[in-house]
Amino acid sequence: MDACSVLKKAYCSINKNHAFFREKFNNSYYLGIEENEIEFLNSISENEAGVLSASDKMLSYSVAVMYTAALILQEMAKRKKIEYSKEQTACLLDGFYLIQIAEHPFSDKTVEELEEILLGLLTDGIELKARKKTGSERTPNEIVKYMLDLIQYDKTTARNSSIIDPACGTGTFTNQITKRFIESLNTECEVESVKDALINKKQIKAYDTRPSNVYVTKVGMIFQLMEAGLIVNMNEILEFMNNLPVYCDDFLKSKDNADFIVGNPPYIRLQNISKEDRKFIKENFVSATGRFDIYTCFLEKSDGMLNKNGKMCLITSNKYLTTNYGVGIRKYFSKNHHVKKVVDLFDTKFFGAAVLPAITMCQNNTEDVETQYVGIKTSQMKPDCSLNGADELFDFIENNAGNGKSYVQYKNNTIFEIARSKVVVPSDGKTWNFSSREENTVKDKMDAKRKCMLGEIVDVSVGIKTTADKVFVQPMTKEFVLENNFETQVIYPLIQSFNVDKWKISWGTQKKDRYILYPHKENQDGMKAIPLDEIPNAGAYLEKHDNVLKRREYLLNVTSRKWYECWVPQKLSKFKQKKLVTRDIVSSNSFALDEEGRLCQGNTFFLTKKECKFSQAYADLSEHQYFCFLLGILNSRAMEYYQKMISGCLYAKKYRYTTSNLNRWPIPKIDVGIALEISKYVEKIIREESCRKELEKKIDRAVYNAFQFTDDEILKIEEAI
Repeated sequence: MDACSVLKKAYCSINKNHAFFREKFNNSYYLGIEENEIEFLNSISENEAGVLSASDKMLSYSVAVMYTAALILQEMAKRKKIEYSKEQTACLLDGFYLIQIAEHPFSDKTVEELEEILLGLLTDGIELKARKKTGSERTPNEIVKYMLDLIQYDKTTARNSSIIDPACGTGTFTNQITKRFIESLNTECEVESVKDALINKKQIKAYDTRPSNVYVTKVGMIFQLMEAGLIVNMNEILEFMNNLPVYCDDFLKSKDNADFIVGNPPYIRLQNISKEDRKFIKENFVSATGRFDIYTCFLEKSDGMLNKNGKMCLITSNKYLTTNYGVGIRKYFSKNHHVKKVVDLFDTKFFGAAVLPAITMCQNNTEDVETQYVGIKTSQMKPDCSLNGADELFDFIENNAGNGKSYVQYKNNTIFEIARSKVVVPSDGKTWNFSSREENTVKDKMDAKRKCMLGEIVDVSVGIKTTADKVFVQPMTKEFVLENNFETQVIYPLIQSFNVDKWKISWGTQKKDRYILYPHKENQDGMKAIPLDEIPNAGAYLEKHDNVLKRREYLLNVTSRKWYECWVPQKLSKFKQKKLVTRDIVSSNSFALDEEGRLCQGNTFFLTKKECKFSQAYADLSEHQYFCFLLGILNSRAMEYYQKMISGCLYAKKYRYTTSNLNRWPIPKIDVGIALEISKYVEKIIREESCRKELEKKIDRAVYNAFQFTDDEILKIEEAI
């Protein structure tokens, strides 16, 4: 019998006794229940579960996970010929006796298979899209081992050291930690000394907020101790089960310390954190800046809990290196100089996480202010060698030290670029730039030769984020708008990311084109929600979808907002201006000119003119010509190079464009006559005249000359792009 079959049968049995289990385990499995999770649970439910609430269903699945883990532990005890009474079994199962399925369903599994089932009880049972919503993802063993190697937690250090897994899940990290602890023991070590180390001294600790995860992690640790012959009877199993320091508690609220901390914290955005927890976090963590993700707080907390010379290693999203919300954690790290190594995995897809991961290793000392950086990303370059797996790749990284780039063929398929450098991270919270010295020289020259920064001559604004596009945007075809007779004051053409091509906006010719229902009006105080009685047709439509709109707690918690508003409204007057628009994620600079006053979606940025000394210097140009001139600069290869130097690469060679980065872009001094020429070149490109490539080369040459680049510097830019 496989694990999924056991989980399904147990889940359905538990649902029949849901009242008992709800009273006994008064805790939902997830912080919040997503629609795709409910769909998954309904797919494995029997009819009698249909009347249960979403939280009851998740609770049932949580208990099913624990029960399955208990069966695996029983199976292991049976193989070790450990005898146990009915009373002891009842203590172990702790209420699970109500579940009616086979007693030992895993008799045909190897020890390795049993271990794999344990570690996969959460991630392998829940669909990927649900795991993405809840920040749950299983870390591959190869990465776990590499991270433990980085902090030097091995058989020489494990016996007399303390270590914490801050978000254990089902025990992927704790499992490997326990194995290394066992390897560190004297071969004649007795169980009493193991009890002393693990129970009394609490040398291995773990945290998780889900009782099911705590239970499974404990089972996993006991599993390893049984396999090593360190547990030989049921009383010892129960003693470890009751006393192992695996806490059902919030690591961020703990008061603890350790020699080592290692793990994979959850990825949970601000809007998915409860109001109470959000308040606590903002009051206690300097890393909680902007629309932060909770993993930044885990980085700060873990570093702050280290003993002298202690080491921490967490795998998280790589966004904190470059995004606005990462300012807080970057400032925190830059002050203490604890970050010793960053391994950015970019788009390598080592596992199915919803984010692009990076490994951050810190040590509680300030002797070395430099940070070692390793960036691994896909490439098209000719490889220098071949590597057959993750173990070989990580060995290659550690054994081929030094700066520069290497290219390796991974598993006879993908080619990876491995870039190494040593840097001192900036102290002002700026994005962490891990470019080579040569690359930085060109970037620094652009900064030195700038007339001003882009943020001094334009306002950079993000488009509209509704948090309910399936109501405000997705249905809003021209036909749908006419059919419902929506009031004209709330319907506007919407620029989505796919509408933004390099140089111009393409809108009105594609089936995907949409309007936006925008129930806001502008007054002297800013944007206000239009009363529904003023827009009866649109109001009736919104009320029809109030079940979706009213679930947006982060909007409803603000008393000044209406339930039917968009999340981040923007002034209509700003959209009506001439503006430049770009996508937030794109492989190369792709700015376009919009002169139609369209609204922009939240996955785009739009740039509007500031009246300043720079714009005054080009007063002889018409407004159209001025915008074409700016468009030429922003789409030039020099500016694309600058963007790639200051932002982290994402998946598929794409880059994230942010407000803070765009504001930093250097704008060179260009004579009015040259500016007019650039404007004419751009106008011809927009009109789709021939010789586009030649015109783009002329624009690039003009911008290169403005920065006074040498031929060698231009070559470096061209090669990098």
